[in-house]
Amino acid sequence: MKRRTLLALAITVTALAAIAGRVVFAGRLALADGDEAAAAGRLDEAIANWERAARWYLPLAPHVDDAYARLTDLATRSHPHALSAWRAVRSASLATRTLWTPHADDLAAANAQIAELSSRDPAGAASGGPDAASRKPFHVERLAHDPRLSRAAAALALLGIGTWLGGLAYLVRRGLDAHQRFVRRPAAIGGGTALAGLALWLVALGL
Repeated sequence: MKRRTLLALAITVTALAAIAGRVVFAGRLALADGDEAAAAGRLDEAIANWERAARWYLPLAPHVDDAYARLTDLATRSHPHALSAWRAVRSASLATRTLWTPHADDLAAANAQIAELSSRDPAGAASGGPDAASRKPFHVERLAHDPRLSRAAAALALLGIGTWLGGLAYLVRRGLDAHQRFVRRPAAIGGGTALAGLALWLVALGL
């Protein structure tokens, strides 16, 4: 029993480490692509890559903080690209929101700046009023409204991951006999539970 418990733990840790490694690798690659584009003066491309790096979110991963720092720095010093950079900050923060909101302070700053810059746009005359002062509340209200079911999707994703890991653990602990051969009924239960968890996770991604 102890051996099976250790095997289940090893499989779980290995799976989580593989996922974390993939996230960090992809995030660092996107960050480097953004830096290369910025050095070449391709700021629109840099913004897109930095946003992609921020979307490869993992708590405490340094590439995430670096991506937000680059976006906010560009937004504050480059007026022609300020709106695009702030929108990238907002998009990345909302896209990676689960039961908490990553970089909530940056999101709040982005919402405020997007509202300010959008209200100054002459093309927005029909959006809430004829001048910037009257248009700004319109943009503030729209930015405050987020119709996506992020928190519901996050709860479903966590349930799916937990069910998946639980199914794998049951499969290892109960679905194998002393000779490491599958026992039909427990193996079917464990495997089915793991597949159900994976399905829940995929549904959460769809949401």
